[in-house]
Amino acid sequence: MIRYQAGSLDAFREIYAQIAAGVRRYLSHLAGSSQIADDLLQETFLQMHRSRSAYNTAYAVKPWVFGLARNVFLMNRRAARRFAAVHVCGEDLPEFPVLPEVDRLASQDEIRKGMASLSPDQAEAVLLHHEWGFSFDEIGGMLGISAPTARARASRGMSDLRAALGHLQRARA
Repeated sequence: MIRYQAGSLDAFREIYAQIAAGVRRYLSHLAGSSQIADDLLQETFLQMHRSRSAYNTAYAVKPWVFGLARNVFLMNRRAARRFAAVHVCGEDLPEFPVLPEVDRLASQDEIRKGMASLSPDQAEAVLLHHEWGFSFDEIGGMLGISAPTARARASRGMSDLRAALGHLQRARA
């Protein structure tokens, strides 16, 4: 990021290559649409470019960019409400990796249904911590909440997800 702040286009390409896929999955989850996520991803990196000089190099780049992505999503959602230009729905959730040995516990479809049953706050905390590996301090900073609140949301979300998967599996059996 320091090289990018100094004007290196190669440094931008490296940052983009390392985190764009994860940011896109995050935006896809928030927006509920892969098509909207593509537009929001472009806007996120445009915002990163515009505010690169304000970036504090004492902090990690990834949480900062995810925070920018969340702000871009929220701005888009406000604009969509005002102008009714974009319809946001929760149908298109991102792919969740399931290891082969765990596949017997829940299918991709069951995980999607379970995630869809969580509150938006819980689902976001679960994804940020368990899918993208952010610490609770980082999640708190991104969402504007305390680290204990982020931990509680993720914990309750995982508990509710386990319960939802249990119900789905009993219905399947």
